Order: sequence, then structure tokens, then C-alpha cells
Amino acid sequence: MVNKIGLDLGYANITLSDASLEVVREPSVALLDKDTRRILSVGNTAMEMATADNQPVRPLKNGILYSVEFTEQIIKSVLSRLKNSTDIRCVFGIGADFNQKQIAQLRDILHSAGVKECFFVNRAMAAVIGAGFIPTMSVCSVNIGAKRTEVAILHKGEVVYSASKPIGGEDFDLAVQEYILKNGELNIALQDARKIKESIGAVWEGRCSEPIDVTGTLVLTGNRIHMSINTEDILGVFEKPLYELLNAVAIPMRRLEAKYIDAVLENGILLTGGGAELFGLDKMMRNVFKLPVSTMKAPDDLVARGLAAIASFLPVKMRHEGKDITEKIGELYTEYQSQKKKKND
Repeated sequence: MVNKIGLDLGYANITLSDASLEVVREPSVALLDKDTRRILSVGNTAMEMATADNQPVRPLKNGILYSVEFTEQIIKSVLSRLKNSTDIRCVFGIGADFNQKQIAQLRDILHSAGVKECFFVNRAMAAVIGAGFIPTMSVCSVNIGAKRTEVAILHKGEVVYSASKPIGGEDFDLAVQEYILKNGELNIALQDARKIKESIGAVWEGRCSEPIDVTGTLVLTGNRIHMSINTEDILGVFEKPLYELLNAVAIPMRRLEAKYIDAVLENGILLTGGGAELFGLDKMMRNVFKLPVSTMKAPDDLVARGLAAIASFLPVKMRHEGKDITEKIGELYTEYQSQKKKKND
């Protein structure tokens, strides 16, 4: 039996979804021996084994794959969680700026990791399907990852615009870290800044949260102190990354050709990815663009779920193995639905 899966390798996590749309996630990291540079562990185990002097490394830098070895081991680790790890057909999520050389490299990595067949699809397209919409829908898909945001304009199954921008959830974490350093002269860890963002951060009014306690190091003395922070303390902290994110969405919307405008504007913007969970982001975008803005539960799962859904409707005999099939998704979906209807009739 063929095991049909979707696989989304991001800067922070690797997420796998199978045909039943169950989701498995691990950190996309490897822990290395400091002397030999040999891989000691990957994923969750790597994070558990990490020390202050030996931090895990990631296989992606600036959206570009730089370590074949790390990537293969990370993929093997998450594939080992499958009940049936043989005869795997995988649809893999890629950024808009992935070139043919990178795709070929990923194909070889997937084959080495035990994948029999692999296909590649734009993350923003997969996110639309993972959110429960059909791929022939006209919409602006905005998938906010840890380091990059994928923006795509879809129109009746055609990708009329697709771009990957270097702005993501970690930029909002850094904004909190830098703000507290500048205004409180306190150094805090990035993971603590992320906790502040997730617990009390907001880009729109209305968040009622309990203050959060953080521990940091005073710049002048080096002393460790505790500080209590509430939402009002960090108002405006996200101004710079928020502007960059909004601008990344505004560029294609401003350049939208007249023949696409009505259909796309009717459905507006779909927000997915872990960064979509920032409080008030949907309301902010709705106010700025004067368009409908949709968000879903567990937005960081949607790309992997969409990739798995695509794997389920690909033909049994499918050409273009190891290729980017984003432009064919609308056609393949329509054909699948037609055949399904004939069987039911």
C-alpha cells in the first residue's frame, strides 16, 4: 500500500501529514559533536540534548538549503514516525524562490531518505488547500513562517503571483528582544521574547492578558533580575516587522491585473503559518486592505495538511516525478473531482 504524505520543511520545524491528515512535527535541527562535527541527534532529541555551549544547527539559511547531510537525517527522523515507512509518495512544500537546482537536490535527498516518489508544490498554494479551500479558488494566500513569508495570488487554479519575502515570526520575536534591551537595558533570551510575543503581544487592541514574568541580565551590572511585563508595556514594539509584512502583501495587491481583481478581492486574504497567530494580525490586515481576511485553527499545520491532501488526489500514474507541479494542481484537482463524481453516479 502506498503511503501518501505531505512534508513541509521550514526554518523552525519539519511537519509531516499523512492521508488521514494526522500531523507530526519536529524541530528542523541537528546537534553536532563540537570536535568531529558528526551528527549526534536531530529533531526533538537534539533539542533535549542541547547545552549552552552546544546549540543545534539548522539546515536552512535565508531560505536556502545549505546542508544535505543535516536535511536527510532530519527527514529520515520524521519519516520513521510513519507506521508504514516503505513505498512512500511525498508532496513536498517549497518556497517561491526555490530554483530547479535546489528542487533536484531535494529530490535526491528524499530518495536517499526512503521516499519512492516525490513532487513539489508551492507552500502558499498548499496552505489554501490545507485550509479547506479548493485550489481553483481566487485568493491572496499569505503563509507566515519563522523566517520567511510566502505570498501568492491564486486565480482559478493559476498562480498569477508568487514571492518569498525575508520576514517571519522570528522578526517579531527579535523586535521584543531589542525593545526590552533598549528600554529596560535588559538582555533576554530569544525564546523568552517569543514567549512574551505569544502570551501578551498584540498588533490590535482588545487583548486582555495577565502580566508575564521574564528573567534577564542587566547590561550595566550583569546581574540577573526578574521583570514583569504586560501588553501595554510593549505597545508599538512590532511596528517595523509589521510594516515589512504588510508591504509584502501590498505589493502584489497593488499590481493585480484588472482581470483578476474582482475574483481575488471577493475572497480577500488567507492567513496561514505560525506567524498568523499573532493577536490582532487578521484585524490589522482587514483594516489596512479593506478586504476579508480569513484565519484557521492550527495555522502552522495547514501547509503540511494541504500537501497531504494533494498527495491523495494525484493520479496513480503521475508524470513529473521530482518536479514542481504547482501549476498543474488546479487541473489535477478538477480531473480528480470529475472522476469521483462519475464513480458516485
